[in-house]
Formats: sequence, structure tokens, C-alpha cells
Amino acid sequence: MVHRDPDVDQLRKTFTPFLAEQRATFDASMADVPLPEDCKVQRLDLFGIAAEKISHPSAIAGKTLLFFHGGGYVMGSLTTGRDLVARLSIAARVTGYHIDYRLAPEHPYPAALEDALTVYVQMLAFGIAPENLVVGGESAGGNLAAALLLKLRDSQLPQPAGLYLLSPWLDMTTTGESYDTVGDRDPVTSRQEMEVYAATFLGGKPDDAYTSPVRADLTGLPPVMIQVGTEEVLLSDSLTFANRAALAGLSVRLHVWSGMPHVWPFLHAIVRAGLPAIDEAGQWIRERVASN
Repeated sequence: MVHRDPDVDQLRKTFTPFLAEQRATFDASMADVPLPEDCKVQRLDLFGIAAEKISHPSAIAGKTLLFFHGGGYVMGSLTTGRDLVARLSIAARVTGYHIDYRLAPEHPYPAALEDALTVYVQMLAFGIAPENLVVGGESAGGNLAAALLLKLRDSQLPQPAGLYLLSPWLDMTTTGESYDTVGDRDPVTSRQEMEVYAATFLGGKPDDAYTSPVRADLTGLPPVMIQVGTEEVLLSDSLTFANRAALAGLSVRLHVWSGMPHVWPFLHAIVRAGLPAIDEAGQWIRERVASN
């Protein structure tokens, strides 16, 4: 299938009026999800960027996860990301942070990346050692996490101890094989939705290695863990990225979960394999920061 980008101006006219309702519905669906037992949430303002620190008694002092929520770069918030960040933090025995990065179409690329970079630098200024920090994200948040590490490398800033990607969206062109073979059966998202999200996020700007890390030189990045399902429209993104990471000499742990749809750990309340996947990710994060 030949990919054709939607006309950006027409897309905004048809898509934007529904976006406020979609965001509100997504937030409302997660607003009453209780935090895991003994978790505490502290609201933060990091140079004007809203953030949360999620702590719990089992966290090892100084060990940290910075995680970015998904939502196609057009929706998602602290409310929608809180439960997954809390559960990952408990599984990894770390303190979790996540941020309310700016969303498109109001704030297209590179606004979210600018926010992520600002927060990362501020966390280092707080005294969090990069070797005790793992950066991660799910779906569009995985894109943001990978882009952040590329920006850190290119800016000669310290890399974190690891990069954790859950069902990452890493290719704005939506041209991988899985878009053809899986695109019609992923129950969470579709090729058509990803095309709209991509055009909205780019806002008319050209696609580059920061927006599509599958085409980036990954030399100098830390070890990577990727979790992805066989029933994901984005499966090819993970396979291509893992291949490029390995060819760049990185340590890569790729686990393709049979039968799983997009971001199934986020759906752990209804998908039984969600919690085991969270435990697996937590163990890897714990290993990355354990010796430092």
C-alpha cells in the first residue's frame, strides 16, 4: 500500500473539533482507577511543565524511572498515565516520574521533545544520577523516550542507564509490514488512526530521525528493552528499531508477546498478560540500575 499523508489543513478542520471530547473521555475513563496500595503522588512544576512523582515504600533510594504516556501525541495526561507508571515503579522498586508534555495540534513537534529534554535536565539538576535512571514510554511516549535519548546524545548530555519501550510508535510513515498484515485486527488502534496522528503531530514539518527513530543512527544509546505484541499494527516499528539497535552495537532485549494487542499492560485490568509484562519490565529496569 502506498502511504499518502493526509492534507494537514483539512485534517485539522475535521479532527480537532472531536479532540477535546476524546481527551475528556480518555481522562474520565482513568480518573477513578485507584493507585496501588501505599503509593503516594506528589504534583510538581518543572519549569512550567506539570509532572508527578510517584513513590512507595519498596523504592530503593535514588533509583528512578522517567516515563512518558501514550496517546498518539494528541491525547493522554498525568491522569491516564498514573496507574501504569505506579505499577512499573513498584515492579522495578524505583521512584517514578511522568510529565504532562504538550500535545498536538495545539503544540506540534518539537514541543513534546522540548518538554522532555527540559524535565530530564532538571531531574539531573535535582541530583538524580543518570546511571540510576531509566527512561521509558508507551506508544507515542515510546517515540518521545527514544527521541529524547537521541537528543541527549547529539547534545553531549549524559545518557540514562536504559531505554524501556512498550508498544512504541517509532515510524511516522506507517509503512512497515505489520501495518498491512495486522492493521485491520489490532483492537486498540489502526493504520488510519496512526496516519492522522502522524500528520497532526508533525504539523506540516518534515519527518526526521527524531520523529521516526527507526531511521536514526542509534550509536551511543544505552541498553534497550522492547515489549510488543503480535497483534499490533506497530509491530514492525519495534522489529526494525531492535534490528538497528543491535547493528549499532547496543544490548537489546526484545520480547514479542504472542496474541497481545497494542499497549496490553496498560489494559491489565482486562488483559491477563498485562501484569506479567509489567513484572518483566520492572525486573529489567531494576537490573539496569541495580549495580549503580
